[in-house]
Amino acid sequence: MICFCTSAVFTQTTVGLIQHNAGSQDDGYVLFTPVNNTTAYLIDKCGYIVHSWAGRYRPGLSVYLLPNGKLLRTGVDNYSPFFTGGGGGFIEIQNWDGTVEWRYKISNPKECQHHAVKYMPNGNILVISWDRKTFEDLVLTGRNPALFNKDFWSEKILEIRPIGTDSAEIVWQWRAWDHLIQDFDNTKENFGVVAEHPEKMNVNCSNGKTKDALPDWLHFNSIDYNPALDQIVVCGPFYNEIWIIDHSTTTTEAATGSGGKSGKGGDILYRWGNPAIYGHGTTDDQKLFYQHDIHWIPEGFPNAGSLMVFNNMRGTNNAKYSSVDIITPPVNENGAYEQTLPYGPSEPIWSYTASGFYAKNLSSTQLLQNGNVLICNGPAGTFFEIDSDKNKVWEYVNPVVASGPLAQGSPPLANDVFHCRFYPKDYSGFDGRTLVKTKLIENKNVNSYGCTLYESIDEQSNANEFKIFPNPTEDILTIKTEYLRYSIEIYDIYGKKILSVKNENTINTKALSNGTYFVSITSDSGKIKTEKIIIKR
Repeated sequence: MICFCTSAVFTQTTVGLIQHNAGSQDDGYVLFTPVNNTTAYLIDKCGYIVHSWAGRYRPGLSVYLLPNGKLLRTGVDNYSPFFTGGGGGFIEIQNWDGTVEWRYKISNPKECQHHAVKYMPNGNILVISWDRKTFEDLVLTGRNPALFNKDFWSEKILEIRPIGTDSAEIVWQWRAWDHLIQDFDNTKENFGVVAEHPEKMNVNCSNGKTKDALPDWLHFNSIDYNPALDQIVVCGPFYNEIWIIDHSTTTTEAATGSGGKSGKGGDILYRWGNPAIYGHGTTDDQKLFYQHDIHWIPEGFPNAGSLMVFNNMRGTNNAKYSSVDIITPPVNENGAYEQTLPYGPSEPIWSYTASGFYAKNLSSTQLLQNGNVLICNGPAGTFFEIDSDKNKVWEYVNPVVASGPLAQGSPPLANDVFHCRFYPKDYSGFDGRTLVKTKLIENKNVNSYGCTLYESIDEQSNANEFKIFPNPTEDILTIKTEYLRYSIEIYDIYGKKILSVKNENTINTKALSNGTYFVSITSDSGKIKTEKIIIKR
């Protein structure tokens, strides 16, 4: 698809589309759910709603469009005893028409779903859940009581199979609590030298927590699954690390250090970001800082198999900034990781940052088919896209807050978004679905930037009803059509309309400079053709 944007910038454009340049990937749609609202929106790259799903709960926190066109979303249980950022409790699957096909609750005094879920190829769902431990549990596992003297929230990963409309079967489970090391209490079985056991988590890693802090120990905020390796990656922002574990185990094996394809059970196969945590570095070696949205880059994309992450809080207190990083773990085709410590690589293979780019929490990133990168600055509710040269080519500000859509011109406050995702037009979830551009989300709609998307010639049923030639052209552009009445508009690559005529068969382009332009022809009956032309003398 091609996007045209007029050069006029409205002084009151505070939400919705902010920027749209040539090079933005437009043949698809962006899905997001505002943190403080219950509606999930699917928009085109001009900001028009093409579909939406009303929800019963605020997100807790993720939302995904599944390959079958259904919506997988999480929701906040307002009565959950787990009161902190990311809390959820409900998992739902909604049909395209918005009806709830399945809703399942994981929220009670001992456990609570939070942050993210992951849909698996077999139809099961991986769920991150807090796993409450008592102070007595802490003492039994060798936690130093001087660090923390109350209940503790560990983490577990559940693989559930949806059943009926409100039930699920837990088919696999992994618990962080089964993979601990400590050097405080030598009377406990997990006593040892932390640096000699990078496959374990140090239960006495304080992460700056005091006795008065929330008991949220690891705070997993994202999860991904690699079916080729049968491995799971999770993001632990309080440790400033990512971990990869083996999913090929049984639940019994996952509670031990043996079994599965790796032979290491549920122990950590690979970790990266903060080697001081496992005794193989200092604070100077830290690479990740309260990171979010760890995931493998899919096959068919540049750097497939590498890991992509939003690195939130880099820099010092006086010069904070965020980055988007790609790292390539030292892994072979069998899923085994090089055991040289600290775990490599020493640096990301690709990184993006920019002046003023900072998101203290939330946030996401996604590599697109054309090599661009879509980035969500979560606390600012801002989505933007950069091209291969790291130039910003698209920007959009979420216009929805708790009370609903803002009026254009209003300041975008409390418009946080956990993440956004781009789905190409040929995504299987759109098969057989009707996507109709309706309106902009923001009230008192101002068509900011005058953005209009037109389908390219090979996508239109009326493609042969207009012919534009020669292309490239030197001076004269010829229009051939059976229509008697039609209008022609020519735009430059920035979307500025530079010529408009009606019912002309030829156009003299001598006054135009060499370069790329877009010609849009519209008949009285509404038939449209848009074509890129090149003027070359």
